Amino acid sequence: MHSLYDVLLAQHPRQLTPIRCAYSTVLQLHRYFEDVVLENNLSALLIESLAFSPKRSAREKGRVRELARGGRHAFFFAHPADALNEIVSGIGASSVAVPVILPQSEASHANEHFIVIADARFSALLATVRGRVNDTRLGSDEVIWTFEPDIVYSALEYLMARVGAEHPYQSSVFESAVRASMPKATSLQLTVSVTTKLAHLLQEQAGREIAVNRIATAIRESLELGVILQKTVDEVGAALNVASCGLRVEGANSEQALTYFYRNESEQPLALAEKMRADLDRHCAYLAEHQEVIVRDCDDETEVSLEEFPVAVAPLVFHERLMGALQVTSADSTRVWQQNEILLLRTVADQVAVAVNHAGLFAQIQQQALTDALTGCHNRRSFEMQLDKDLMMAKRSHQPLSLIMLDLDRFKHLNDSAGHDAGDDALRQLADCFRQELRGVDSASRFGGDEFALILPQAYADGALIVAERVRMRIEQIIISGFGNLTASIGIATFPMHAASRADLFRAADDALYTAKRQGRNRVCVADNSAQNPNNGASRLRKNDATQQTTDEIVM
Repeated sequence: MHSLYDVLLAQHPRQLTPIRCAYSTVLQLHRYFEDVVLENNLSALLIESLAFSPKRSAREKGRVRELARGGRHAFFFAHPADALNEIVSGIGASSVAVPVILPQSEASHANEHFIVIADARFSALLATVRGRVNDTRLGSDEVIWTFEPDIVYSALEYLMARVGAEHPYQSSVFESAVRASMPKATSLQLTVSVTTKLAHLLQEQAGREIAVNRIATAIRESLELGVILQKTVDEVGAALNVASCGLRVEGANSEQALTYFYRNESEQPLALAEKMRADLDRHCAYLAEHQEVIVRDCDDETEVSLEEFPVAVAPLVFHERLMGALQVTSADSTRVWQQNEILLLRTVADQVAVAVNHAGLFAQIQQQALTDALTGCHNRRSFEMQLDKDLMMAKRSHQPLSLIMLDLDRFKHLNDSAGHDAGDDALRQLADCFRQELRGVDSASRFGGDEFALILPQAYADGALIVAERVRMRIEQIIISGFGNLTASIGIATFPMHAASRADLFRAADDALYTAKRQGRNRVCVADNSAQNPNNGASRLRKNDATQQTTDEIVM
């Protein structure tokens, strides 16, 4: 048998124009049609075909019971395993206050949903069909609705034939209800009421789609994760008109986690402000075990105390890995989260999860481009960028800056005698020394081979000498199997005492290092003021210069 949607389009092609809606919007449209019956206490015939759901909340079941009261006749087409079957144990001809559940097979009409309202004062119809196999836009719903009594009458004729064919034992009850509620006219007031709600729903839906598009645009145009996360909570908070919106992105530990909030100050009570972060922590802990949307509102099945507020939380999941959570909280204790609102949260959470993953990959690649893979120190390119930055800050703030050049003694002999693995181990332990001895503002770079450069902002030569001596003594304590204790030669130059530019500062520190080598190694030398003169002593070229390789090996 054809669906109600197809039959009505075939019979009234000029009066009905299909439009496309998201499934969550269709669910809300059903609610608005039901509200007309409940709010105006109509003694109407109401017929609905509902999507299958094995579990329904107490609020949903209570609404179905309410639709069958007040002299109304309510019929619901539902799957035999649908949870709606729990609300009735049997149907009798005189049980007008009990909703009639008409079982339908999953295969016959699984993709159609409709609601028909027939009353002497009001008639309305909404019918939808899900995306079809030959439709390139699968997942969307085609929707028609009308308030014309003659079209509603056509729908009732079709449904009487359908009930007679599929549910003959309910045929007489259904026909009797149709005859008692035959549509005669449509109240203009009720029609305007429901169309106003429909317009408001579509306006809200458009606003939420704009919010999603803005978040997607921010993800495309920005590589700054903080900008994306703040844009997300601002757009979601405004689109859903909530008191607060929180977004947590998990890090390697709790200290590295990122948390961003949107707060509607005009609607935010003090108690809500205090609970925001605690709730987000608790929900993230739950989502670590159960990656599912959390919904808490005034549902009868949920025992919500007066101090709690309606909350909805969507997990950020990428390839089954929990990356965080997106949470919205309402200050209205009677608020019920709608399906399209939950869909918005899930859509945005999925977008953000992808953005977080991409941001992590970008940061990893960027880190690899600026970091020496063996030691974890900055590489030469990163060293030059950092030195330029620190020198510029030193000039602007009229502060000193010291540069330490360090070279392991007899490193070639270490590689030759103990092997390159031992040499790599020596470099890694050397980098550990730097991390233990340097301040947070200092930076260590592997300049090349066994040569390292240490940048010490706001450090005079005397202070840099103390640090260099500590590093040298710690290096002496490193023992490499098959070789013995390590030693290092160290040179120091300070801006502006020894040099006024980056090139001169580097040359002065390099000359001081060369002096330490010539004086017997395993020592620290500080550049003298004459190092500002580039003609005073030749600067040692880098060890990767092939023309100086033999000389350097002798010096080492």
